[in-house]
Amino acid sequence: MDLNVNTMDALFTALNASLNKGIAQAWNGWQKFAMVINSNSSVERYPVMLIEGTMREWIGPRVVHTLSGKTLDVRNRDYEHTESVSRNDIEDDTIGLYSPVFEAMGVNAANLWGMLATEALCNPGNWADGAAFYKSDRQFGRATINNLVSGELSLENYETARARMLSFCDASGSPLGLMPDLLVVGPELEGVAKQILKADLVADGTMTVSNVHKDEAEIVVDPFMVGDHSAKWFLICTTRGVRPVAVQKRKEGALIRWDADSDVCVKEHNRNDYGLHYRGAAAAVGPHLVIGGNL
Repeated sequence: MDLNVNTMDALFTALNASLNKGIAQAWNGWQKFAMVINSNSSVERYPVMLIEGTMREWIGPRVVHTLSGKTLDVRNRDYEHTESVSRNDIEDDTIGLYSPVFEAMGVNAANLWGMLATEALCNPGNWADGAAFYKSDRQFGRATINNLVSGELSLENYETARARMLSFCDASGSPLGLMPDLLVVGPELEGVAKQILKADLVADGTMTVSNVHKDEAEIVVDPFMVGDHSAKWFLICTTRGVRPVAVQKRKEGALIRWDADSDVCVKEHNRNDYGLHYRGAAAAVGPHLVIGGNL
């Protein structure tokens, strides 16, 4: 095969098609517990939102709520992935193996957001108030937000987490009315989660009774909750406009090509290089919307 401009254009088109095929296969279940923020700067700021629950009777002047106060500053980071294609392979027309390589490259690129979302959910560090995101005694005025449950996923611990979220109140003591509707687990806990939320019958002492929790929450099996995160589990409310995790996307770059005769990789190494450049980050932003278990 001749190494000319037309050949390079055709090769780039083919590799880009494989990349896009891979992007379409990425896991998007993270979008059930995370919201996408289209970032326009190097740092995004998330305020300590006052947790207000109910409408108030209008007596006297309006009470105006603002998003002022302390903020959680999340800086976008750079990510790249670069693959090379031997010019000898192009010349010899033996480039068939590069198609699955670039398809996998697309899967990995699109999975960046899911991996960031999972890490933010499982290992969020401190929140905007300077305290640990998962905390047993966070104070909001008259309310205490305890979003931490000790122990492994079990029916008893699930019931504890659910009852606790249902009882969350705002700073004035009014109920927030949160209804947990999502249970996020890793592959290791998928069976336990299904026993709690999918089984028709459950054991109650020496008796077998109907499962009162059947289908009251959706199960999301997160493929990135493995290793140090494999035993963690999270009960989440997703119906309040915001999600507990924010994934900020600053840049999802298209495939870049270095295949001209003047490019260094071609002149000095007899290869074409193709790369991606993404920018973004993720952070846990809503402690009242998630209860973490076995952390």
